[in-house]
Amino acid sequence: MKNFFLRFKNVVGGFLLCATTFSQIPGGYKQGLEKINKEDLKKFVSVLAHDSLKGRAADTNENLIAARYIAHRFYQLGLAPICGNNRKQLPAVTDEEDNVSPVVEAKEVDPDYYDSFFQKFFILDSKLSSDNLLTVTTNYAEGKKETLYDYRNDFIIDYKTPQSVSISSKVVFLGYGISDGPNNYDDYKTNSGEQLDVKNKIVLILEGYPQQDDSSSIFNLNKKGLITFSNKKKAAVAMEKGAAAVLIAKSPIIPAPPFAVSAEPLYKAFSNSSYSLPELETKKNIPLIYINQKMLKELLADLPVKIERQLSEVDSVPKSISKELTNKSIQLDIRFENKLIPSENVVGFLEGTDPVLKNEYIVVGAHFDHVGLGNYGAMNKKDKGLIHNGADDNASGSAGMMELAEAFSTCKPKRSIVFIAFNAEEMGLLGSRYYAYQNPLKDIKKTVGMVNLDMISRNDAKVIWGGGIFYSSDMKNIIEEANKEIGFEVFYNVGLLTFASDQAAFIRKKIPSVFFFAGLHGDYHTPKDKINTINLDKAERVSKLAFISSWILANTDKLPKYREMGMEEKVQLVKDSGERQKKYHLEH
Repeated sequence: MKNFFLRFKNVVGGFLLCATTFSQIPGGYKQGLEKINKEDLKKFVSVLAHDSLKGRAADTNENLIAARYIAHRFYQLGLAPICGNNRKQLPAVTDEEDNVSPVVEAKEVDPDYYDSFFQKFFILDSKLSSDNLLTVTTNYAEGKKETLYDYRNDFIIDYKTPQSVSISSKVVFLGYGISDGPNNYDDYKTNSGEQLDVKNKIVLILEGYPQQDDSSSIFNLNKKGLITFSNKKKAAVAMEKGAAAVLIAKSPIIPAPPFAVSAEPLYKAFSNSSYSLPELETKKNIPLIYINQKMLKELLADLPVKIERQLSEVDSVPKSISKELTNKSIQLDIRFENKLIPSENVVGFLEGTDPVLKNEYIVVGAHFDHVGLGNYGAMNKKDKGLIHNGADDNASGSAGMMELAEAFSTCKPKRSIVFIAFNAEEMGLLGSRYYAYQNPLKDIKKTVGMVNLDMISRNDAKVIWGGGIFYSSDMKNIIEEANKEIGFEVFYNVGLLTFASDQAAFIRKKIPSVFFFAGLHGDYHTPKDKINTINLDKAERVSKLAFISSWILANTDKLPKYREMGMEEKVQLVKDSGERQKKYHLEH
């Protein structure tokens, strides 16, 4: 599962439910249900979580071997490849032995055939270059002065758009950078009330806010000032007002460690690789540049009153000290090192039996990648370089998905099913986003439901979470109808995880979706997530619950509807789950 640090929280409220009733399970599924067993699950997890696959990171050859293994299983089950004929020579694989690497020969089929199960896409690996430039120019009547500042020692960059950019602009000093603050305080106006134009300009902002140390000040807003006036929120406001970039510095009247100390953790964080899909539109943002006191002093050197005195006055009587620095300009050059990483989802298709309903689709998915050697996504930095096997996360869900493929190939449903082993989930849900947003292999508008399995084998054997139902109470009814045969205690208080796994892209496409999740645990994203820690009996029961839920989706006459629950509904659902959850010992 994508790396999220969270805890489940209980809240209170009222609950109203308006949903389609699914009164019984459509017949014909029993033979398929019998195909799901823990022996198969153990075999699949043993291969995918084997040390030889080194944690299946999406940018590794071991990940490709895992993809071929799943493709081979799809082939064995008679699923149709729907990814076209874009093939390359790959060694065939087999799953005949337990606890071994799947890199062994299989003679019975042309290895090209496996490649036709691959939905290929590219991952954009972006990292800030070390040669970013920032030059401050001061214009005087007799000439100009240019100062070139050093990246990392004098400034660091937080910029999420992986494209090099060059900005040349005038500078506007905005004090604390607060817009529409308490008691009509507004740093986007001068002290005389004149509106400052920041469009296409670089703005300079100080961290913090007026009267920060006065707990009784209206700016502290019940001690929430640091959140309300955070650097990120100030930058977002500047972007909305058209600024080209934001420089941010610590206030010179507040004691702080040297820039080299305070900025180093940020430098390391911002210098890591970020991963995205090359042609997928991302959320707009502008560069946020943290600068040291040396640069701040040069930028504000020509103020008629020293900045320290002005800030002291603002602490006494809050007022704007903003102004355009008419004799200052900045040249900013941000450079990225980008590379494309080839990757692939593994997709198998099972056509439905009904001549009409077969043109509607259910997606059954699970991600098969993990965090590899911990170069990204590891819970503990000290574990970098160690194999993160990812037995629960998410070899267990991938194994369950393959068991569902076998069950459905045994008793075929009315609607068609697209089985997808998603890749690069741990890099930001990239495989599922690619399928849902950029290249759905079957009409996304005719995709009527999605079932996702992510981490299905840990925690108390009696409990399971059903996520995604905040956006379709019909899906909750389907789960509960299916669960009459399985008998789990089903919790729904996973709102924060709704968009943390591969169902997210489908929910954003307004497709009713559910993900089955057995809960967080202490081995999450660590090298301890190995096969000897998982509960195969539980994984079998979760897989059976997912199969029956998918069977209802694939055969029902009453399709579930997408509907975001109201706040009272969500609150009551979370409260109810939280109360029931207290009866169980759960690792998270």
